[in-house]
Amino acid sequence: MSVQRQPFIRLRSSIEKPLQRRGLLPVRREEFPRFLGIGAQKSGTTWLHANLSRHPSIFLPETKELHYFDWNFHRPLSEYLAHFKQAGERIRGEITPGYSVLDDDRVDFIRGVAPDLKVILLLRDPIERAWSQAVMNIVEIEGRPAGEIPDAAFLEHLADDRVRLRNDYLGIIDRWGGAFGPENIHVGFFEDVSERPIELLRGILEFLGVPDEEDADFSMAGKRVRPGIPVPMPESVREALVADNTDGLRRLHQRFGAPVDAWMKRHGISEVVS
Repeated sequence: MSVQRQPFIRLRSSIEKPLQRRGLLPVRREEFPRFLGIGAQKSGTTWLHANLSRHPSIFLPETKELHYFDWNFHRPLSEYLAHFKQAGERIRGEITPGYSVLDDDRVDFIRGVAPDLKVILLLRDPIERAWSQAVMNIVEIEGRPAGEIPDAAFLEHLADDRVRLRNDYLGIIDRWGGAFGPENIHVGFFEDVSERPIELLRGILEFLGVPDEEDADFSMAGKRVRPGIPVPMPESVREALVADNTDGLRRLHQRFGAPVDAWMKRHGISEVVS
């Protein structure tokens, strides 16, 4: 698209969005995704996309992470919906982990145009998740040798609000649950990707109302998809992350119980809430 058209595109979107939110500019809801996978980042969403894409009753865009509602929201909604034109009768979905940290206003917009949306959230030990995010950003994306990166550089990255917000699992659940209802949020756990992958997938399919088809392809269920670079976590980094996430883990344990036990034991965190 030419540079000259960019201001027009932004103007059009800024006019349309308030009207769409209020229902004054109708959105064909049958063209909108029926579900969004909102994260968490580094918690198995690439695996989820690879497996759901193989199901005959589900349509996902070939490109994972369209980032429409975070990075590309200035563009018209029609451009986003164009990604789903080939879906036919299949259930439309999209997976972008960045959506987990959308603010209330952006989530409210989504509710306005898709009130029946279902939401999938996979959770991972927040300390391990944050470290994996740091390794991805600093080592993989920036291309810096892990052995040459001082602990201080990792600590500075992990102190960023964008990292901390992604670890606020209860905040994410409450924000999206408040918009769509807790019954429309399916929470899974990262360990199940390797330990019970088919059971995890079947639970998600049941949540989405997808029929248990005989020709469903689960051949990728037990395979790792794009594993990150293994970099040992420095002890100073672990200590900082444990201190930053202890209260959140305890509150998460109160909500989910057993699935969080292993995370707390791994880092020597007791269940007692101060």
